[in-house]
Amino acid sequence: MSHGRIRRPEGGANLYSLPTSFVAVDTETTGLDFDLCNIIEISAVKVENGQIVDSFKSLIKVDEKLPPFIVHLTGITDEMLVDAPSLNEVISDFDAFVGDSILLAHNASFDMNFLYTAYERALGKPLRNDYVDTLRVARRALPQLQHRTLPDLCEAFEVINEGEHRAYGDALATVQCYLRMREIVIESFGDEATYASSFMRGTCSGSHLKAKDIVATADDIDEGNPLFGMRCVFTGAMTSMVRADAMLALKNVGGEPQDSVRKDTDYLVVGNDGYSSAIQSAPGKIKKAQANQLKGLPIQIISEDTFLAMLEG
Repeated sequence: MSHGRIRRPEGGANLYSLPTSFVAVDTETTGLDFDLCNIIEISAVKVENGQIVDSFKSLIKVDEKLPPFIVHLTGITDEMLVDAPSLNEVISDFDAFVGDSILLAHNASFDMNFLYTAYERALGKPLRNDYVDTLRVARRALPQLQHRTLPDLCEAFEVINEGEHRAYGDALATVQCYLRMREIVIESFGDEATYASSFMRGTCSGSHLKAKDIVATADDIDEGNPLFGMRCVFTGAMTSMVRADAMLALKNVGGEPQDSVRKDTDYLVVGNDGYSSAIQSAPGKIKKAQANQLKGLPIQIISEDTFLAMLEG
């Protein structure tokens, strides 16, 4: 079944590997839609053979006033961005810094989609670097956790993130948590090949499929999909499919649709029809999701396009 166009046909591969040399990246943005919103900060930490060797960090000037929620969440203000370099300058420097390195990020679909859009706008080319999603690694390293957000991982490994919700602090914390998880996974699975094979289609036990009204129609479920095991609520009118089809598509990649925002909700998906106005006016479900974010609960508000990109894996 098609879920809309594949958004990143020339992008790098989402790897089932456990590299010891990579560049960890993190972005802070004006929102969660990679087409409508902008990056305001990029940081990267370069690791070679398990050791940090270099870093990159920069704010980015944007031609818009920052949403109050983003200012509250990140601590980044309009005044801080006045003298910041442009997107073109920062992405050019970032591209030179990462080269052809494997990239690494937590919940990588978010950062990679924003970076891909930024590359197209600033450099006129796609971001082709392969990447590793540490959320996927966490599913194998820490199966006992109910949630595996970066703060959850930091708590599990007693990693102190002094810059939470700032790009450099999050990138550094991602490196520290990933290296610990890598050790656990190698010890548990023996080698990378066995670890990778645990995500292949047909290996899902089905224990995560809990939606009462939507029954999956897929024969096999890919545990490597970024929406696998994710609890999602839908709000607003969707333009690519009706809500029932969106819930079925989620179910078919191992996600769990929910009817209302709860403490354990991972994503609130906002339909493209009226997305911008909905985010600004913050109706019921969005307001509750934002309140849960401020409480430190692991929920993200994403657009329909972002949801479609995640469905494609």
